[in-house]
Amino acid sequence: MEEGLYWLTGAIGVPLIQWLKNHFRLQDRQAVWLTVTVSVGLALSALFAESELALTDFTWGNLLAVFGQILAAATLAYKLLLSET
Repeated sequence: MEEGLYWLTGAIGVPLIQWLKNHFRLQDRQAVWLTVTVSVGLALSALFAESELALTDFTWGNLLAVFGQILAAATLAYKLLLSET
C-alpha cells in the first residue's frame, strides 16, 4: 500500500509540472530540469509522509528509489494523457 502514495504523487506531479511549464513557458532543457526538480521535491515529501525519511537518516538510496517511482508514474500518466488527445 505504501507504493500507492508514490504512484499517486507521480500522478499529481503531471498536472503540476504541466501547469508550471505552461505558466513559465519552459521548453526543452528547462522543462527537463523543472521535471527533475518537481520530482525530487515530491519524492522528498512522499518519503516524509511515509515516515521513511527523517532528517537524521537521509539516504540517497531512498531518495533515488522513490524519485524513480514518481518519475515513472508521472511519465506513464503523461503518456496516457497524450494518447487520449
